[in-house]
Amino acid sequence: MSGANFLLTLSCPNQPGIVARVTAELYVYGGDILEAHQYDDSETKRFFTRIVFSLPPSSNVQDLIASFASIAKGYGMEWAIRSREERRKVVLMVSSFDHCLVDLLYRWRIGELKMDVVGIISNYPRETYKDTDFGAVPATQRGAR
Repeated sequence: MSGANFLLTLSCPNQPGIVARVTAELYVYGGDILEAHQYDDSETKRFFTRIVFSLPPSSNVQDLIASFASIAKGYGMEWAIRSREERRKVVLMVSSFDHCLVDLLYRWRIGELKMDVVGIISNYPRETYKDTDFGAVPATQRGAR
């Protein structure tokens, strides 16, 4: 199925039927689920999900969003639907080990992670990362180690 890809994220009080209702609504608009993750936090009794889906060119995402709003209200959801092409502004937070930072910067530079890195914050001095290429991304130290 060709079309635009979107991301739905939501959280709400856990109760039966959430997944069935959400996926049924996506189906009504021709949505094809490409990836789905869900989690039930037993301490807070909240449900969380992240669903990547595509819509056929004939579907209007604004219609889906308007329709989904009433479902979300009924379940008390905090939710968002956005295009997967929309880039997010991101601040990377790092501690003393740089391997995760290096991996994130690499994936960002090759375009695997669609984001705009606007800063790096560490609780260690910049000298700790002397072999890491931050490029033009501003980096600062906050707090004590």
